Parts: sequence; structure tokens; C-alpha cells
Amino acid sequence: MSSIRDQLLKAGLVTEEQVKQAETKPKVHKKNKPATSQSKHDRNKKPRASKPPAIKRELTDLERFYRERDTTDKAEKAEQEKQRKEATRIRKEKRAKIGNLIKTNLVNDEAAEHRYNFVVGSSVKYLFVTEAQQELLANGELAIVFLGEKRCLIPTEIGKEIKAIEQSRLVIFCEAESTD
Repeated sequence: MSSIRDQLLKAGLVTEEQVKQAETKPKVHKKNKPATSQSKHDRNKKPRASKPPAIKRELTDLERFYRERDTTDKAEKAEQEKQRKEATRIRKEKRAKIGNLIKTNLVNDEAAEHRYNFVVGSSVKYLFVTEAQQELLANGELAIVFLGEKRCLIPTEIGKEIKAIEQSRLVIFCEAESTD
């Protein structure tokens, strides 16, 4: 049995020089290879040549139009969002100010026994008041305002302040009856 070297020589696939060269090179087995910092995947990759700089081409009118429209749309949306947030902030400040005015000037009496009826829209509401509060309501010196679901009695001046802060706020003023 002849070696593979002899078979390659007889077939003419290799020359004597190539055989000698192969015998003189030290053979490195896979298990005994020196460790390198590159992974197997990295060694198989060819080094990349740097890409030539991209040639800037002129934008078409249509592309320019779409870019301008996109930037305009984004700017408009940002402005609308800013305005919406500002309106929300102002609304919260007004509500807090009105709530504070009502709480600090509240004249409700928990021991009140007299039922005072008043009309809101098409429905009749009521509030329990004392006799003195009923007189003040009849003279137009007190107003009724809602804080959440609670019906509150406040001085008329405070009711006018609340109306000045927020026009849409429901404040019920009782007109003093004139004696003509």
C-alpha cells in the first residue's frame, strides 16, 4: 500500500518540491493551536474595505415637498400639544383657586334645619340653612355654589369673584326682592 504522497506524485497532481515543502512544515493540530483573541467567525471574515463616500444626489421636487410637509405637520402637532397642555394647566389652576375660595369662605352650618329650595336648570335642588342664612339668601347677601357634589353657601362677593375667574361655573345668586 502506497502512501497518499506517492499516489499524488504518480497522478502528477504534485511535484517533488511540493512534497518536500509539505514535509518540512510543522503540522499544527486543531487541539494544539495557539489561542488568539479572534473568534472563529472573525477569522473567516475578510477585512472590509472602507466604503467610498456616498454621492449626495439632488432631491426631487416631490421628495422636497414631502419632507417640508412632514416637518410642518410635526411642528403643528407639537404646537397643538403645547397649547393643550397649557390649557389643561390653566384649567387646573383655576379649579384650585376656585376650590380654595369656596373652602375659605364657606358659611354652611352643619346644624341647619331649614330646607331652602332653589332651581338649577329644570330641576329643584335644596340646601339646609339656618334662619339667619335664609334671611341673607333672601336679601341677596349669600350665593350658592357647587364644590364637587356638595352645595355650598358663600358670600355674594366671592360668588362674583368665582364668576370672574370662570364664566361657565354655576353660581346661584338670589336676587333681593324689591318692595315697590
